[in-house]
Amino acid sequence: MKVFISSTVYDLIDIRAELAEQLRTIGITPVLSDDKLSDFRVQHDVNSIETCLVNVESSDEFLLIMDQRYGPTLEKFGYDKFSATHLEYQHAIKKGIPVRVYVRDRLEADFVIWKRNKERKEPVKLSWVTEDKDLGLFELLNEHARLQVDSTASNWYATFTSSIDLKAAITKHFEKRILPERLVEAIQNNVFPLFDIKVEASPIYIDKYFVGMWGFKINLTNISRVPAFHSEVYWEDGDKDIEGDSFIASSQSVLMDFVWEEDSDVVEKFLIIEYESSIGISVRDRFCIIGRIDGFAIISGGRLVDRKFKRSAGISLEIEDA
Repeated sequence: MKVFISSTVYDLIDIRAELAEQLRTIGITPVLSDDKLSDFRVQHDVNSIETCLVNVESSDEFLLIMDQRYGPTLEKFGYDKFSATHLEYQHAIKKGIPVRVYVRDRLEADFVIWKRNKERKEPVKLSWVTEDKDLGLFELLNEHARLQVDSTASNWYATFTSSIDLKAAITKHFEKRILPERLVEAIQNNVFPLFDIKVEASPIYIDKYFVGMWGFKINLTNISRVPAFHSEVYWEDGDKDIEGDSFIASSQSVLMDFVWEEDSDVVEKFLIIEYESSIGISVRDRFCIIGRIDGFAIISGGRLVDRKFKRSAGISLEIEDA
């Protein structure tokens, strides 16, 4: 997923860099004109504004960060009297790209005062937006507020106080969106814990006499390259007691067993394993273990019949001081 970050540049250079790094951390490709590591494509045959608009078009989502500066208007370059950020926003709306707007809380406070007093002839003194050249921020916010909530372009916006809560809000929004993609990628790269099952059944003898019972040994093996955390293995028709290890490393196995008395030709039991991964996803696997009498022999096996993925709070490990 590619996300275009739109804002004034020089006054927000640190916030832009922090956001870019945070998006990369959660698996999203940031697009910024001032970041050499981003996926921003330079168009050598068009001007810088057109290049930005092309990059907006090629992004999957658009983030607008509004703070204290509106930016210089571009009418002398043949555009309407809008800043580059304002033009990028309008282009995203026009192209139907999902837009999320984040507004500094001080700007929102000035915006409320401006709306109440914009019909007055004398200027209103504001505490955050102190220069006339930045009043375009209010026009942009006003334009955004007129969008319909139930339309493809929502007038939603959120406020932030610092880069810390801004990053937290953006991460919360995108982590839910990106988690399925991260899961697929992790499985493809064998860095998500998944289990395979092996079943062996053998007759039980007492004093060399077969006693009409069969012993089943079940081997659940973590076939990935990463561990499974907070693991529980239990029989579906039994109590949910922890069997095996809470931490199951790569290639490690958990052994389970049961005894079957031949009261029918077929036995069927279900084994459950629940565990958590390191990427905020928990898993519940349901395996079917089956045995069938065929003459004087038994045919046995196991197979996965159900696998459910759920979002989880993530892994937390306690470390004691030495």
